[in-house]
Amino acid sequence: MRSLRGAELLLLLALLPAGRGAVITGACDRDQQCGGGMCCAVSLWIRSLRMCTPMGNIGEECHPLSHRVPFPGRRMHHTCPCLPSLSCTRASPSKFRCLPDFRKEDVFF
Repeated sequence: MRSLRGAELLLLLALLPAGRGAVITGACDRDQQCGGGMCCAVSLWIRSLRMCTPMGNIGEECHPLSHRVPFPGRRMHHTCPCLPSLSCTRASPSKFRCLPDFRKEDVFF
């Protein structure tokens, strides 16, 4: 008996009966349902789905108007606010990134 090749195995898995529904872990409706360091952001793939998403780290894309955590309503954007030591700063005419917030750091001269 020969072993199954990649394509044959994939076909076999595709033919297995599917369950009644998908289980999506991390699904949420509001920020309060997510753990620390996360917010409830809109999924990139399914706009009607919101998922617990990590707060923005240095260099990651952000949205300048979504800076409150917890947000009082339902977020309408796919990114979370930046981590507390970062701010959402314009990186180009149409892009914002999480960058160090020098206003929040103790600067001594």
